[in-house]
Amino acid sequence: MNESNLWSLSAVQLVNAYREKTLSPLEVLESCLERIKTVNPKVNAFHLLMEENALLSAKKSEERWSKNLPLGLLDGIPTAIKDGLYLSSIPIYRGSLANNANSNIPTSNAPVVDRMTDSGAIILGKTTMCDYGMLASGYSSKFGPTRNPWDLNFNSGGSSSGSAAAVASGMCPVVVGTDIVGSIRNPASFCGLYGHKPSFGRVPFYPQTSPAVCAGPIARSVEDVALLLNVISAPDSRDPTALPYHEVDYMEAIKGKVKGLKIGFMPDIGFGPKPDNEVIQLCSEAINLFKKMGNQIVEIKAPFSKEDIAKGENFYRTRTLAELALLPPEVQATGEVINAWAQKAKDYNGVDHYKDYLGTQELRSRMFEAIKDFDLLMLPTVPIPPYKAENPGLDGGDIFGPWCNTFVFNLTQQPSSSVPCGRTSIGLPVGLQIVGRPYDDVGVLRAAKVFENTGMYKVTIPLD
Repeated sequence: MNESNLWSLSAVQLVNAYREKTLSPLEVLESCLERIKTVNPKVNAFHLLMEENALLSAKKSEERWSKNLPLGLLDGIPTAIKDGLYLSSIPIYRGSLANNANSNIPTSNAPVVDRMTDSGAIILGKTTMCDYGMLASGYSSKFGPTRNPWDLNFNSGGSSSGSAAAVASGMCPVVVGTDIVGSIRNPASFCGLYGHKPSFGRVPFYPQTSPAVCAGPIARSVEDVALLLNVISAPDSRDPTALPYHEVDYMEAIKGKVKGLKIGFMPDIGFGPKPDNEVIQLCSEAINLFKKMGNQIVEIKAPFSKEDIAKGENFYRTRTLAELALLPPEVQATGEVINAWAQKAKDYNGVDHYKDYLGTQELRSRMFEAIKDFDLLMLPTVPIPPYKAENPGLDGGDIFGPWCNTFVFNLTQQPSSSVPCGRTSIGLPVGLQIVGRPYDDVGVLRAAKVFENTGMYKVTIPLD
């Protein structure tokens, strides 16, 4: 491997190279920093680069590896922290001008940040996200658009926009995203990556604000996803909603065949934008591979109608308004797009909000009923290809619609992964979403791994 291309190696490859003494963390970090300086001005994935701290961490990691005493599975692996995750002493903007970051400076790390640094990971800096995590795009009133590395005219997805774009363009091999409506899977799909939303509670989260929010890995391979999940799923007492710690080596657990399963295919969920023909074609071809492996594929009719999406959108709209309402009106107005969307809930009362909550529970129940007889469910991660980079949502102004195929699985709390399954005729990535039974993260990741092993879609790095 040419020294100038060390940034292109996976986390697993890097760990093996450190162990064999063929590479050092400092060499790798310098390669990643050079890559960031070359690519980030085009993509806009990092809003803060912590170069001095990263160099210090890399030197310490190099010393540990020289003594064969790594701190953990990620020792010497460069990574980045999403704007919305706590990183001690670093302001949180949540992507929005409508956020007084100077009064929002955490004094501790998020659990996933602690787990990664405890394991020896090198923090490169903080990445961009969309306003308040509610736009399925890289649109940020604070930092401007984060662009898709496959075509800079298009969107990276959101809300883990900068994190996914950083991995896709080779600035770092792995990151943790967060996901309350689809914010791991949406950018993974748009950027041609693997992104896993774990079962709710599998990865401790703090501060915990919703029974729908998760943190999970985004990477260029399933093996790297499993490596990172091994680290971040470790217990943290700050999250009382966390599941009992499941001591499993995900890197081993993903090995094996996927055969004899009953798999549901849902090409259309029933609401949101009309599914794009190319997206459906690519996902259908991907699912055919599972049929060839000896699995039964059954098409499932849409369980929802067009009006049903309002039950979810109104619930999340009120949540966002509650956050914005903490700020003076003139500050709220600076986040123009997200504020205009949230203000539609201004006249709701407590009864309205509770009805919306009950509506989300109805969506949850109807989805469980639709898939109760299946081992896995597969559907497009996003039913349309990436849209223009400057767009906060669809061309017609709908900013919640692109979440249509993902947010229901936050409500059901099921594990789900987005896997890259090809690119459109103009080269834009498409993702297939694999959804498992409650708590079956291993089953979902094993299916993702056997799909990756078919070689149907080899993840490469654009902007070379």
